[in-house]
Amino acid sequence: MTKQVESQPKRVIGMLFQRLRPSKLFACAVAVMIAAFAPSSPSFGQAESQTQEPAVATATETDMVFVSAENLAVSAVTTDDLFAAGGTVVTSGAQADHLFLAGGEIEVIDATVHDLIAWGGELRLRSAQVTDDIIVGGGDIVARPGFDIGGSAVLAGGSVRLEAPVGGDLRIGAGDIFVNSSVQGTARLSGDTIVLGPLARIGGDLLYRSENLTIQPGAVIEGRRAALPMPDQSTAEEIGKGVGQLFLLFGLSIVLSYFILVALLVFFAPGLMRSASTMMREKPWQSFGIGVLYALIVPLLVVALVITVVAAPLAVLLIAISVALTPIALAVTAYFVGMSLRRVTTGTSDPPDTLFARIIWPLLGVIALFLLTLIPVAGALIWLLAMVFGLGALAKQAAGALTAPAMSPSA
Repeated sequence: MTKQVESQPKRVIGMLFQRLRPSKLFACAVAVMIAAFAPSSPSFGQAESQTQEPAVATATETDMVFVSAENLAVSAVTTDDLFAAGGTVVTSGAQADHLFLAGGEIEVIDATVHDLIAWGGELRLRSAQVTDDIIVGGGDIVARPGFDIGGSAVLAGGSVRLEAPVGGDLRIGAGDIFVNSSVQGTARLSGDTIVLGPLARIGGDLLYRSENLTIQPGAVIEGRRAALPMPDQSTAEEIGKGVGQLFLLFGLSIVLSYFILVALLVFFAPGLMRSASTMMREKPWQSFGIGVLYALIVPLLVVALVITVVAAPLAVLLIAISVALTPIALAVTAYFVGMSLRRVTTGTSDPPDTLFARIIWPLLGVIALFLLTLIPVAGALIWLLAMVFGLGALAKQAAGALTAPAMSPSA
């Protein structure tokens, strides 16, 4: 069973390299979303508290356990996984295969788990038996000597203070790093300042990326010590150029695709293009209203058809039709823009009498519409309006064609 949590955000989302706390709303939503997408077989724990006193979650389960609350104290025991989220999360005596924690303030006491994955603003890892690995991220992370890590440890945050023994490799990325414990494997550290305390013992290599490395007396490095190269800015610039070229090619491919689509529509459906363009010019609000209704009604109709199960194939057909109509709607709007440019430029509203004019003006409309969609922020709104107007005019013409009386063979 899942729990709906109602709270006001008090903390800002914790960033990887800033000492900021995540909002309680975000933290609780993590558990709710995990519960929503989890398999149906596990059971879901629930904890509620309407006061400032912490909600207590105690359970003995053989399936997954999900708990969330404003202030949460967790001592659940399960042979499967345990998920907990809240503004303040304190685990005391919790046992699980995998322990997942999210919150503004997290404290782990006397836990027995296989793996630990945690994210929060402030994390205090005081005592636990972790038989395998931990992955922890947050603003301020402190792991005390009683927190035993049997496998590898990956930590990322604003500041990391590690006094817990690590049975495997160690990876830390943070602003300030202090390591004062034994690490059986290789330590890879990256930060503004790195300090190895007197009790630090690195069984493997020390690989570091920092201009401020301090190794205090008593620290031992059994392997080699090597500085990692600083990030190459030219590589980032090359990646940026590659992404820019990719977007340019993508944009050109879109323009070319609409060139072809508009040209085909002009050749094979000139009456449709002219009538839709005329409606957009003479009845713009009607086109807009029909387009909005179409955009609202179709999703609701799809949901209704899916719910009936029997009519689900019709829902798939309706989705396919809508997907096919979207580029045609944009092509209709591009045709309207091109004809409007022709009318403003030449002062005539008569249909073009040459093949060149019939093609070139709609293509200029494609270019103009594409350039407008490149405007930051407003471009997305322009694209949406172009689609809505085109859908409205296209739907109106299609409805008119379906309701028109049948023509005689002589006609």
